[in-house]
Amino acid sequence: MSIQVRYPSYVDCVADALSNAAAPLSVEELLERIGDQRPLGSGARSAAYRAINKLFQAVQVEPGVFGWISSLLQGNIVRHQLSVEETRRGYILLDELEHILFYPDFFQRFRPDNRRIQIELMGGPTLQGEAAIERKTWSLRLGPALSRWIEELGGQSGDDLLITVMDAFAGRYAMRLQPHEIRDEANIRRRNIELAELAEELISEDRRTRPAVPAWEVAAKLIGRGIYAETPAVDDMHYVLHEYSGLRLVEGMGYQLDVDGSSVPRNRRYDANMFSELTDLGESQPMNQPFNEGRSGPGNDAEDDAEDYEDMLEDHFAAHFSQNETLSDAECETYSQYMQIFHEHGPAGESPLEHEDFHLLEAELEMLVRLEQEFGRLLPVQEQRKLALADQLFIDPDSLADLDWDTSDGEDYEDPPFWQN
Repeated sequence: MSIQVRYPSYVDCVADALSNAAAPLSVEELLERIGDQRPLGSGARSAAYRAINKLFQAVQVEPGVFGWISSLLQGNIVRHQLSVEETRRGYILLDELEHILFYPDFFQRFRPDNRRIQIELMGGPTLQGEAAIERKTWSLRLGPALSRWIEELGGQSGDDLLITVMDAFAGRYAMRLQPHEIRDEANIRRRNIELAELAEELISEDRRTRPAVPAWEVAAKLIGRGIYAETPAVDDMHYVLHEYSGLRLVEGMGYQLDVDGSSVPRNRRYDANMFSELTDLGESQPMNQPFNEGRSGPGNDAEDDAEDYEDMLEDHFAAHFSQNETLSDAECETYSQYMQIFHEHGPAGESPLEHEDFHLLEAELEMLVRLEQEFGRLLPVQEQRKLALADQLFIDPDSLADLDWDTSDGEDYEDPPFWQN
């Protein structure tokens, strides 16, 4: 039996290339770097796109150009409005965007990150933070020193924390306090509208492949387009999408474009006559307050939100780990990924495979990979067929070679905590 050389998978190569690049890479540049680590076959381009779709931190910054979230976060500023509980107890409740900000790798596997976060408080000490659970919600725990700093500056609930990313790889951040009274309301509103329009555009591009986009993916896409690299910082993502966009948050699924027009942006229109409305809204319904603390919009009831988010996570894990379950076109993650890549990069003039046809060919490719593993080689005609299938299905054969064929499904995963907003 011949000895088969094992090269790093396309996923590993793409992750290494993007995470170490000084700037986002085009697909051509990415393939050059992959070629330094492994041979490139005829299906290299499609295998690279397939790998990108498997990596949460690999995001598109413009057509055909991709970056790594930890790199793209450099210098980004996120606005977080303080609640009474946060100021008193010294923690920051995290929505999906802020979770990505502090723990960029979390949404790759939905596993907690135990690293310590370093926070430099403007005019105050440098604190060490860690991930924690407060009120059944992910949070960044900083302790009494945060409360003392806010109190010394005369801060209170309703004021904004402006969080700047100094080095997401090393976990270094800076915070400064901005009193609510000095908010630049007109320019923040303008920026909120820009975010809402960009989110609508990004989610509209996804409509062909899936019915809704999870909130964490919406946040990642927005980071990729640089919306948080500009000032003034926008308001809370969920608030902005609810108040300014034509998107709606679908229970257990994510955001989708409201095609029937039932979700009308309340604050999209920008003129001087609406300034008083925004001021009144800011007094009665704090902009960055979690939905379950009285703000109008989805998720007023905390218990309902908890159940909805648990259902969403169950659906997410089912798509990843229940391979024997029969799924519809929209629910099947593998087929959805194939459709997304086909529409973006597939051969012009050709139609995509039907759902069942796709899985029949996928099974054939898996069989050839298993034969290669067992015998250490394939006949030339089998090797050609394997590469042709990989190219047609946009599947990296190495990703199938890494599968443990003999283990059963259903690894015992604990449900991760949920966000209430």
